[in-house]
Amino acid sequence: MKKLYTLLAFVAISATTNAQNNLIINGDFEAWTEGLPNSWFTTGSTVAQSTSVFYGGTSSISLTAPASSNKTISPTTDIPVTQAVTYVFSGWYLDNDANAKFKNWNQFRTAAGTGGSDTGANALQAATFSTDSPSWQFFTAEGVPNPAKPDATPPVAASTVARPGLRVYPESPTATGGVIYFDDIMFYDKSTLGVVDVKEFDNQVKMKTVVSNELKIEMPSRATVNIYSLDGKLFSSNRVNSNEAINIQSLASGVYVVTIQNDFAKTSRKFIKK
Repeated sequence: MKKLYTLLAFVAISATTNAQNNLIINGDFEAWTEGLPNSWFTTGSTVAQSTSVFYGGTSSISLTAPASSNKTISPTTDIPVTQAVTYVFSGWYLDNDANAKFKNWNQFRTAAGTGGSDTGANALQAATFSTDSPSWQFFTAEGVPNPAKPDATPPVAASTVARPGLRVYPESPTATGGVIYFDDIMFYDKSTLGVVDVKEFDNQVKMKTVVSNELKIEMPSRATVNIYSLDGKLFSSNRVNSNEAINIQSLASGVYVVTIQNDFAKTSRKFIKK
């Protein structure tokens, strides 16, 4: 039973979690108008809404790699930043295409729009490319805006805005048409991380405690559902929507622990398999 206590203790500790103030509008790519994502600059890029491949919510964006060089999409409006403040750029991507690869790519700029200029390399620019995987992958990077460089030639002014971007490339000089999906993109001030009581999340998770061959969980958003034995052995892990059926026909009759976790909160339940 020690493993069970450890598991439940971990879940109890997870009853507080982090929340961020996302500075990117429509970072979840749920809002679209005439085939384009609201509040995103996509001119020159081939993008599409996907309602069958997504990480959270009901849709994601697909970005097709060009035949050469790269293509980048970014928020329509540059994000104001403050010197010496640490910002985090993160999100989910699905690169399961041998013809495309991805880098998160941020510019810290001297001013918003066309009147500003790029202040150079920064920690929110990925050093390596994505690699192919059948599963959604998480990227994250953090750093501070570039300071002024008065001794440079020519001198460079301090960064006042950020322009976070999703950049795709062809996998090779002969690769064409590769597609990468993106979802739940965030850019936020790291200091806004705060402890939030997840009682509300816990209250919204509802399920039957005695089930037969499938498990359905009502929850506020798409989440990862893990099923454990009482001694802590993991039997299954599924990323599902609210009330989406999980097949548990292969489980022996008995008592199990299930954990439900979205991007910001985690809770647990017990159920009996008849």
